[in-house]
Amino acid sequence: MITSKFWSTLEDGQAIDLISLESAVGAVVEISNFGGLIRSLTIPMPDGTMRQTVLNYKTLDEYLTDNFYIGATIGPYANRIRGGKFSIDGIQYQLDQNEGDNTLHGGSAGFHAMCFDYEIEDNSLLLKGHSPDGTAGFPGNIDVTIRFRWKTPTALEITYTAVTDRPTILNMTNHSYFNLGTEDSVLSHKLYLRADSYTPIDVELLPSGEIASVKNTPFDFRVLRPIAGAYDHNFVLSPDDGKPAATLCAPGGELAIDVFTDKPGLQIYTGTMLGVPFTPFAGLCLETQIFPDAPNIEAFPSALVLPEKPYHSTTVFAFRV
Repeated sequence: MITSKFWSTLEDGQAIDLISLESAVGAVVEISNFGGLIRSLTIPMPDGTMRQTVLNYKTLDEYLTDNFYIGATIGPYANRIRGGKFSIDGIQYQLDQNEGDNTLHGGSAGFHAMCFDYEIEDNSLLLKGHSPDGTAGFPGNIDVTIRFRWKTPTALEITYTAVTDRPTILNMTNHSYFNLGTEDSVLSHKLYLRADSYTPIDVELLPSGEIASVKNTPFDFRVLRPIAGAYDHNFVLSPDDGKPAATLCAPGGELAIDVFTDKPGLQIYTGTMLGVPFTPFAGLCLETQIFPDAPNIEAFPSALVLPEKPYHSTTVFAFRV
C-alpha cells in the first residue's frame, strides 16, 4: 500500500510531501520528494512493536539546515572528489568545493537538495528530477529517476537510473544512518563485509589510489564481528558469490540487514562527525558506490556516463528479524 501526505512548503512555494510504502507484513518506509530522503524505515518485531532503523528529523526545516545528509539521495557524485576537479576528453571541469578544497556528495546543489516530482507505478514510488547542465559544475543535462519498492515484504529495493546529453560522471547512493538496536551507538553492532580489500585514505579522507588488503588490519570484516571503531572508508567488494555485500546485526541479534548491490564499492561511515541532535556513532551509513575520487584515479572503476550509455544501479536493503 502506498499513501502520501503533505509535509511542508519551501520558501518558493514548492509543496513537499511524505510518501509511505507499506509492505505485506507491515514494514513501512517513508520517503520525501525533497532530497529523495528516507524519513523513516520501520520493521515489525516479534513482540508486536515497530523498530525504527534509521536516524531522522521530525521537520522539513531540520532537513533544510542538515549538514549530515541524513537519509538523503546523494548525487551526482557520492563521496569526495579531490580539488573539486576532473577531466573528460581533455576538458577539465571545476565543481562546487563544499568541503575545503574538495567536493563532497555532489556539492551544495547536489541531489540531496533537489525537489523531485513523483508518481506511483506498480506498487513503486518513482522520484524524477532534472539537473541542468553546469549545476554545481557537473556537465550535462541529467534526468534522474529513483524507484523505491518492497522487493519482498522486508527487502527495500532502490533503483537509480539517469540519462545525460553530454559525457559526465555519476555515482548515486542513499545516505541513511542505520541503527538496528535500542542504544544510541552502533559500535556494538556486528558487521560483515564481502571485501578482501579497501582503499586507504589521507588526512582529507580521500583515497591515495592504493588498493590494500584487509588481512591483519582493523578493516577485516570478512567474519561477522563488532564494529568497535571509527570508520569512513571505502571497501572494495569481492566478486559476488551469492553472499550479501554487507550484513549489519543489532547487538542482541534480534534484527539484521543484508545489503546487495551491483556497485564495486561500499563506504562504511560510523557517523563520527554527527552532532546535535545526534551524537557521534549514533548511526552507520552503508553507501553503495563507485570509489571516491574515481574520476581522477585511473586504476579505479570508471564513473563515466555517456548519452548512449545511461546510468543504472540497484541496491537492496533486506531486513531479517
